[in-house]
Amino acid sequence: MSDRTLPREYRTTGGQAALVAGVVVIAAAAALFPLWTEEDMPASVRWIGSIAVLALFAWLVAGAARSSTTADLRGIRVRGVMRVRRMSWREIQDIRVEANPGASMQQGAPRVFTYAYGANGKRTQLIHLDGNTVDLEGELAFLHAAWVELRGADWTESARVTRRIDRGEARRMAVMGGLTWGMTAFFPLIVLSLLPLFGDVSEPLATLLSPGVLFGVGCPAAWIIGSVVTYRRLV
Repeated sequence: MSDRTLPREYRTTGGQAALVAGVVVIAAAAALFPLWTEEDMPASVRWIGSIAVLALFAWLVAGAARSSTTADLRGIRVRGVMRVRRMSWREIQDIRVEANPGASMQQGAPRVFTYAYGANGKRTQLIHLDGNTVDLEGELAFLHAAWVELRGADWTESARVTRRIDRGEARRMAVMGGLTWGMTAFFPLIVLSLLPLFGDVSEPLATLLSPGVLFGVGCPAAWIIGSVVTYRRLV
């Protein structure tokens, strides 16, 4: 099966590339604006700064355009903006889809990302292998089948690494659970902070109900409690 369908390459789509280019153009313009509007700036500094800014952003665009995930008979290669990572099929311990914590705060962001876990339990994001770019369910099924076929008949799962992977995922989910608890606690804390406006309260209680104490202590406490409860429920 795999020798007929590999290599498989996942790259940015045309729409995503245009979006990245647009963001980079806006950022470059914002960086160049003070260089060319400051009247007292020496011409040499203006030109050197402009060249450096344009070179940096051109490098970012080129790196984003080259970024990809490639699966072939030897394993998986992930080319990012800064570095290239390679994993053989044999050293991969698992391939998982995990939620994108920032999806709710970024319009159009992928709701999930795909990660490959190496022999040490560390994860590597498989760039452009998400629900926005490909048929994620189908591609994930294909990669799992290729992994099972090409990792070798004597491959064995490491219970120690699997526990490390599960605990790492539980920690990330716990952080998100804690944030949910913190945001949920925000509105009751607002109500409590308004109580002194509607009646007389003792001085110690008024201090406890001050916004600085409520939000400085209450929200972090809710986040910590929520994180611990979520983690305990998952492990």
